[in-house]
Amino acid sequence: MIVIAAFFILLLLGIPISMVVLGASTLGVLCYSATPLQIVVQQMFSGLNNYVLLAIPFFIISGTIASRGSTAKYLTQVMTIIFGRMRGGSVIATIASCAFFAAISGSSFATIVAIGSIMLPALAEQKYPDKMSVGVITAGGSIGVLIPPSAPMIALCVALGSSVGRQFIAGVIPGLVLALAWGVYTFLICSFKKYGVPVKYTASEARAVLVKAIPALMYPVIVLGSIYGGLATPTESAAVSIIYVVFIELFLYRTSTPKEMFEAFVKSLTNSAGITFIISASQLLTWFITTQRLPSIISGWIVETISSPAVFLLAIMGIFFVAGCFMELVALMIILGPILAPTLSSYGVDPIHFGIICIMAAQVSYVTPPFGMNLFVTMNMTKRSLGDVASSTLPYMVILILCMLLIAFVPQLSLWLPNLMMGV
Repeated sequence: MIVIAAFFILLLLGIPISMVVLGASTLGVLCYSATPLQIVVQQMFSGLNNYVLLAIPFFIISGTIASRGSTAKYLTQVMTIIFGRMRGGSVIATIASCAFFAAISGSSFATIVAIGSIMLPALAEQKYPDKMSVGVITAGGSIGVLIPPSAPMIALCVALGSSVGRQFIAGVIPGLVLALAWGVYTFLICSFKKYGVPVKYTASEARAVLVKAIPALMYPVIVLGSIYGGLATPTESAAVSIIYVVFIELFLYRTSTPKEMFEAFVKSLTNSAGITFIISASQLLTWFITTQRLPSIISGWIVETISSPAVFLLAIMGIFFVAGCFMELVALMIILGPILAPTLSSYGVDPIHFGIICIMAAQVSYVTPPFGMNLFVTMNMTKRSLGDVASSTLPYMVILILCMLLIAFVPQLSLWLPNLMMGV
């Protein structure tokens, strides 16, 4: 109880989540364990001593560079060429751009900033309502943690000892289902209310854009293709992604200067350091709760209390949704993943499917007031109030919840592709 109380007190005081986890865990070691305090440093180092975790800062670096260069611009132009002629086409192109850019950045926040900075002015110019534009950017950014590569997925796989490649590929169909659902909703609303002005490119303009966009479009093909083609591990693929994006931004698009590239490196390394410290501190908490046998105690209690697999899935979604309102997603995966994992076999839940459910539940928390982080990113970018951004995002949040329930209760949507690639 002391550890839990300390955790929430520090959290409510606004202490950074990494220090909250570290402080509560250290207090737990002092109060409930006879182990010397050297274990704090040992476990923090152990949490980082994993080759797979290198993929997280590598993907953050490449995603930051791509968001600051021309990669996002050409992606949005291609999607506008494809969807722009239909009713609501530019909004649908925004959703498609968010999904595609998610395969580059792996980050909700980077997706919002990169795609939003380009598409929000364009949607205003094409006479779409501000509420629709703000809502689709805020919700669309959340797909960044679902479509691979995804830092929270890597963290969860490390915590559970499962395959990063299988977890990555499991996010593809749920991500496409979600993007399709948002697109259908947008098309119906815009058709009914006559929103927007169609965008038409001539054949020569479309060809010119497509030629320029080829390097950007090849980015996820190279990164993910190298993993599933057996040419590289996720970590090696992440390192390749940095080399590739630096090359196309500096030598092909030539819109980023070496100085801007250096600034992007510094910013991404700062963000990576924060996530790395969270992982390190979370390892100490994981060790503490394991030595206190909390996973087995909680697992036994859940199995005794919940008899229905459907109720169990709803409970998982509720836990990750509530916790996602207060905690950074990477820390959430590392801490809660091992606690709940022992219960999965009792309900016949595949660990890969469990990962997708956890990610989607946390996605909902990203766009739910008053703590949704995506809301704050959009507020900062558009200078709008929390209430305005939250109300704009509401229809897309409802669709996200419905899709989450569909994915949770139809596991084949998550497991079909991983089961085709058992060797990954």
